[in-house]
Amino acid sequence: MKLSKLMLSASLAAIALVSCNKQDTTPESKRLRSVDISIENIVITKAAAGDKINAGDAVVVNDFQIFLTDASNNEYTGKVKDGSAAAQSYWDAADLSEGAINAEFHYVDPNCTKVVAIANMGKQLTFAEYQAVTETKISIDDQQDTKNLVLYDAKDLVATGNQHPDENIDGITYVSDVFKADLVMTPRVSRFEVDGFTVKFNEEPKYQNINITQIAFQNYYPYTTVVDGTESDNPVIHMDNFANQADVYGWLDETDPALKPAAWYWDTFDVTITPEAPTADIKDADGNKAPLAYHIFSCDLVPVMVIKLTADGQPAYLYSKGFYKDADTPVTTFEEGKIYRMSAKGEVENDGSIPIDEDDIDPMDRCLEITVDVVDWAVELVYPEF
Repeated sequence: MKLSKLMLSASLAAIALVSCNKQDTTPESKRLRSVDISIENIVITKAAAGDKINAGDAVVVNDFQIFLTDASNNEYTGKVKDGSAAAQSYWDAADLSEGAINAEFHYVDPNCTKVVAIANMGKQLTFAEYQAVTETKISIDDQQDTKNLVLYDAKDLVATGNQHPDENIDGITYVSDVFKADLVMTPRVSRFEVDGFTVKFNEEPKYQNINITQIAFQNYYPYTTVVDGTESDNPVIHMDNFANQADVYGWLDETDPALKPAAWYWDTFDVTITPEAPTADIKDADGNKAPLAYHIFSCDLVPVMVIKLTADGQPAYLYSKGFYKDADTPVTTFEEGKIYRMSAKGEVENDGSIPIDEDDIDPMDRCLEITVDVVDWAVELVYPEF
């Protein structure tokens, strides 16, 4: 189980890659290329506290690495501008703490047509290790920490029509054609955020005390791929039949860690709501707000949220039958790098609460239509501060 944590953040605006083809008077000659990577508009900030990710906040980048390849996934390397040393292709937290980075790759084989960037691998990868990562599946269990999400992008080189001089250690200055590729580092997950709950009571309330104690997610893919985000394996289902109370309560009430491990997809807490206080935040043992967050791989499979509660002491549960941007717009595709924040719109707009109609708390109808706010999630570079 986990609560959303304090975020450290900064921003990576874009990665622009430029490839330069040296001119040669011999048409048959294939001279080496120069590849300049310009990383601009990087903003490095000190640690910032917050109880959830806000619009404009960004995905954390602790380290990232660039590979030069072609369509067949062959590796190419480059040197610094004067050809005297290998070009830097990996940046760790210490490098990123220095601010804007200008990376250049020169004398690259002209067969290089593609640029790949991968982030948050924790170390510099060999090309074989990079290939192994891209050819294997990543687990959603390992993609819950916002400070260590695998980020990836790849783009083909595109000619810009521009030229610039390229001075070599041999004293000759070559005029080079400029190529460009813009990389946007993106996680493979969508993020669900829950601050608390809001109950819409009837004019004459049916219940005087609603105690909400558990939330869980199911119907999500357990694996995806780094390169193209193709989900795989059967969706995870914990409760097979929501019409079968024994099945649902059997899982919700399970205490055997072998059958119900302490995992990212469920949490327990204690929230009490009354007609006099219809909105309540999830809090920790010290009484501080403790919003919850859950990551799923982004796709068109709609996850199911299950809520355990008691109404005037009687056990009940609710499960979502969909998520909606508004009353008429269901969310059918969950996008990478998007935050889906619960919203009791019309009651307490944008407060992060799950809206529950009192009439939904009924043994014959345990479904919720949940409205969510969708906010953009950008990419950020951070470094540790002690």
